[in-house]
Amino acid sequence: MESQLTQMERINKKELRERLQRGEDVVIVDAREPHAFDASNIGPKGSVRIAPGATNGEIARLPKDRQIATV
Repeated sequence: MESQLTQMERINKKELRERLQRGEDVVIVDAREPHAFDASNIGPKGSVRIAPGATNGEIARLPKDRQIATV
């Protein structure tokens, strides 16, 4: 299977916050374990919850035309 990934960049939470504040179109994928997800208040508009070990079908629903950040 050929990867669709064209570019990856590691950013920290400050850089992510700045991108969101500038209005950049970023999808946040929350891939934490369910207990960590339930205990947090992360969930900005446009975020997506995908459990660890997600199937390819779940991953395939992510937009291909937007930046994606994982937490």
